[in-house]
Amino acid sequence: MGEVDKSATGSVNFFGPGRLARAVNFHFRLPAFAPGVTAFLWAFFFFVYIWIGGIAVGFNGAVTFIVGAVAGFLIFLLIRLYGEDEPRIP
Repeated sequence: MGEVDKSATGSVNFFGPGRLARAVNFHFRLPAFAPGVTAFLWAFFFFVYIWIGGIAVGFNGAVTFIVGAVAGFLIFLLIRLYGEDEPRIP
């Protein structure tokens, strides 16, 4: 009897390029954060940036802390209210 080509049936190459390519085809996504958490992180970053930047250029630490805190609060409100994208239909 003739010899059967086992590569045509896939029995020899079980993890062939077709299966391996499908098994590795996935995407990493960041976890979904609440809009308030994202807004807080942006506000905190800019607060620290304004505070340290003000001290670096020679302003009083207390003044830059208050200016940074007020700016951080306003940035939090701005991002929380207007920073969210409209939901898209996939």
